[in-house]
Amino acid sequence: MFSDAKITLSLSILILLGFTGCMVPGASMLNQVPINSVQIGVVDQEGYPIQGAQVEASNGRQSSTDVNGVATIRFGTVGVHNISVYADNYMPNNMVVTMPSDNGSTLTARLTGEVEVGALNFGGMNMGVNMYPMMFNYLFTGYGYELEVEDYPEGGWTKWQISDNEGEVGAVMKKGFLKKLKNGQQWWQIIMYNEDDREEPAYVAEVLFAEDRQQIVRMREKMGDSEPQEKPVSEGWYSQPQQLTEESIEGATTERGISVTVPKGSFTADLIDFGVAPDISLKLWKATSEEVPGGVIKSATMENEEVISSLELVDHGTDAETILNSY
Repeated sequence: MFSDAKITLSLSILILLGFTGCMVPGASMLNQVPINSVQIGVVDQEGYPIQGAQVEASNGRQSSTDVNGVATIRFGTVGVHNISVYADNYMPNNMVVTMPSDNGSTLTARLTGEVEVGALNFGGMNMGVNMYPMMFNYLFTGYGYELEVEDYPEGGWTKWQISDNEGEVGAVMKKGFLKKLKNGQQWWQIIMYNEDDREEPAYVAEVLFAEDRQQIVRMREKMGDSEPQEKPVSEGWYSQPQQLTEESIEGATTERGISVTVPKGSFTADLIDFGVAPDISLKLWKATSEEVPGGVIKSATMENEEVISSLELVDHGTDAETILNSY
C-alpha cells in the first residue's frame, strides 16, 4: 500500500502532466509545487520562542518565525534538504530534513546566544545560566557544523584556549570522550578552568549522548566546590551539528602542508576554509599527523579577513576519565 505522502506526490505529478502535455517535469518544475512542508520551531537555550528568526532551506525557500517562534518551509522535490536558522545575537543552527518522510513534521531548532569571548570566565558570569549549551557551541560546533574532522578515541581529550578578535584569551576549556557503552551511547566531558588558575576546574559537565551523538539523554554538572548535580534533560534540548562529508572537506581544503604554531607547539596542517554565511567563514587547521583527537589543532570564525573568535590547541591526551562518577 502507498503512503499518503506517496499518493499525494503521484497525484501532483499526474496533474502536472495534464497541464504540460505529456512532458515529465524536471526537478526545477517540481520545486515550484510545494506539496511537502515542515514547521521549524525556533527557541532559545531556555526553551522560549524566538520571533523573527530567518529560516532558509537549500531549495531556495525562506521564511521567518511568527510570534510563537514557528516558521513553515515548503518543498516541491523529494530527497534530502538542508535547513539553516539565523537570528540576531544567536549562534546559527543547521539541520537536515528528508522529503517526503518528514512531511508535516515539526522540528525544533534551539539557538544559543552569542557570548563575548572576553566574558567567558566565572568571575563575570551569572552562575545560574545554563552553561553547557554555550560551551558546546565553542567546543563541538562551528556555525552548526561539527568541528571534528577525525574521530576521538575512547579516552581522547583536547584542551583549548578561546581568544577574541584582539587575540586576548577569554577562557581555557577541555573536552574528552570518556566512554562508549555497549548500547552505543557515549559519555563526553567538558571542563572550564578558573581564570586565575588554568589547571583548576571551575565547571565540569559530563553528558551522555545517544548512539551517534544524535541527542543528549543525560547530564551531570559540577560548579566550583559544589556537589555534582543530575541536570534535567528534555526532548529537543540538543541540536546535533551537521557532519561534514569527506568530499566537502576535500573541496574546502585551500592549503596543504603548512606550518601552524599553537600553544601546544608547531604542527604541519591543511587549511580547510568554508563560507558559512554572507561574509562569514569558518577555518579549520587539520593536522596531517593522526596524534591529535579530532584532527583539528586550530579553528577560527572570520568576518571577511577579521577574526571574530578562535580556538587553539593547548594540550591533548588519551587518558580522559570521569570526575563526577557518572558511570
